[in-house]
Amino acid sequence: MSRIPQYKPDDFKTILDIDWEEKSMAKRELNEFFIEPLHVLKDAKTPSQPHRKTVNDFIFIRKGSVEKMVCSSLFDVKEGMIMLLPPHKIRTFIHNTSDVEGFYCHFSNDFIADGPGLRYLQDILNHADIIYDPTLYLDQEHRERIFVILQQMESLYQQNRNLDLIRLYLFTLLGEIRHFIEKLPRHDLSVNETLVFRFRKLITGQIQHLHSVKEYADLLSVSPNHLNKTVKITTGKTASEIINESLLMEAKALLSLPHLSVSEIAFALGVDDVSYFSRFFKKHSGMSPSDYRKGIDLS
Repeated sequence: MSRIPQYKPDDFKTILDIDWEEKSMAKRELNEFFIEPLHVLKDAKTPSQPHRKTVNDFIFIRKGSVEKMVCSSLFDVKEGMIMLLPPHKIRTFIHNTSDVEGFYCHFSNDFIADGPGLRYLQDILNHADIIYDPTLYLDQEHRERIFVILQQMESLYQQNRNLDLIRLYLFTLLGEIRHFIEKLPRHDLSVNETLVFRFRKLITGQIQHLHSVKEYADLLSVSPNHLNKTVKITTGKTASEIINESLLMEAKALLSLPHLSVSEIAFALGVDDVSYFSRFFKKHSGMSPSDYRKGIDLS
């Protein structure tokens, strides 16, 4: 059973009730690449439910702002900023200003497999993971160059032109982002930060199986007390709080799928006691799973 909704581009209409495919004149290779001006968000129904995607995606803001939640952290993406997210990150689209301008783009790893794209992408994502922030506030020089590249990509795509040429522009864009990151002050992880980095990485892949600090501490070869102390010093939150936030996000995402019962969702998250799952959800969200689901239906 899938533990959280992960949408292919064919199914993106479900997220914000925007028919991306119908807005694309090209209507091809949608699962591999797509680009669209952000003004289409005026038709979006927000907020979205938490979800994952099967592709990398990014937004570049030229004007206005977009508010997105990534895992359990809220980000306000404003003019001159770019946010790039890989497939595995849980994201929730919260709100956008009515005057928002810029671009939305998604692309698969396969689309950039031949060439330097994957290397550039990994460098960008590693930087975001280290600082716990998927946004970049670009300087004027990079902002203008990236805007021109995006304009060219969108024009070629809407004219149903050569995707190989668009891919080259995408390589250039990722290279520009990486070049900007290389100019930033180098952030060498301390011993504590390295442990927290590994802890967060483990949670991403193991939250449906592991829910206790001890289980993660064992995988990291440290004591639960040391892990808790290190996480608290580094993030201001306890290890348990971070685990619970991640588990709650997974639960909310699964509750957006009407064909799954609360019992099935609990079992999918590795919780055998449905009553315990309901108590956990109410404690951390303020409402029962059933009431949360009713709220989704009303929205």
